[in-house]
Amino acid sequence: MALIIIKKSPKENISNRMIEIASPGDIILFVQDGVLYAIEEKTKDLIKNGVSVFVLKEDLEARGYSENISLFPCVNYDGWVELIEKNEKIIS
Repeated sequence: MALIIIKKSPKENISNRMIEIASPGDIILFVQDGVLYAIEEKTKDLIKNGVSVFVLKEDLEARGYSENISLFPCVNYDGWVELIEKNEKIIS
């Protein structure tokens, strides 16, 4: 199980590759411009594949979106720290 932190927007190829490596049981956290994935319908498939997905609420709001528009649960900075503490393997 790994925590994969996506910082780049969906327009960046590296972000798409990082999403592709996610396996069942992994966790993806969208932060910075990566939060734009949280409003794209195609990312819903991640959940179907057994990947847990979270969005950093503060970064989503900083880009003009409310928590209600996110396809995934939002966490604050404390939640981000908890995700890091629970995972030995972190990919960023």
